[in-house]
Amino acid sequence: MQVAAFFDFDGTLYSGHLWKDMSDYFRERRERTGLIWTYLLAHMALWPLNLMRVLSDERFYGSWARDLTWVLRGLSLEEGDALFHLILEWRILPGLRPDVLERLRHHQAQGHTVMLVSGGFRRLLEMLAAELSIPHVVGTEAEVRDGRYTGRPTGLAITGRGKVEGIRRLAAREGLDLDWPHSYAYADNRTDIPLLEAVGHPVAVYPDRVLAAHAQAHGWELLGTIARP
Repeated sequence: MQVAAFFDFDGTLYSGHLWKDMSDYFRERRERTGLIWTYLLAHMALWPLNLMRVLSDERFYGSWARDLTWVLRGLSLEEGDALFHLILEWRILPGLRPDVLERLRHHQAQGHTVMLVSGGFRRLLEMLAAELSIPHVVGTEAEVRDGRYTGRPTGLAITGRGKVEGIRRLAAREGLDLDWPHSYAYADNRTDIPLLEAVGHPVAVYPDRVLAAHAQAHGWELLGTIARP
């Protein structure tokens, strides 16, 4: 069996957030502003429902990742790749957390199966994985028809329990026999608790307050400061 190390992307390995990077990119260039404002306002409007517990954390935070596909609508695959490469060089690579990257390198040196697991676009995560020599990626699939993005997600929602299911599906496809009780997971958000609970070595990375409290109550390792409310 293979010991694995699962790394979340937004807020964990990367100090920023992809939705903000995409929004900043298009707003600075005054491109796709209608799509950007529709995306931002639609999701900000859900915040009170989340605070009142009408909308679960998993659905609220997960919608920010899955619905980001809206801003790709109409782009060709080549245009999408160019956008992802630019954001990777502009924001993501300079924004990688050195302490978390050090953990990733340690797992690679130990021969562990390292995997990026995120609600971010799978295509973008593959580009980052190539830079960091990470062999496996689980991410959001953006639907493509006739060589262009439709603006809709497709497949499994990679958030909450969906991250665990996404890993299991990838392992089945690629013939990975994962040793969950001896594996590691690194994540920052309360919605990542199911992933962290699935492994023997959970690490709460720059966690929000809910995840930090859960980690402290269960004796999990904390890496980095408690980040946000």
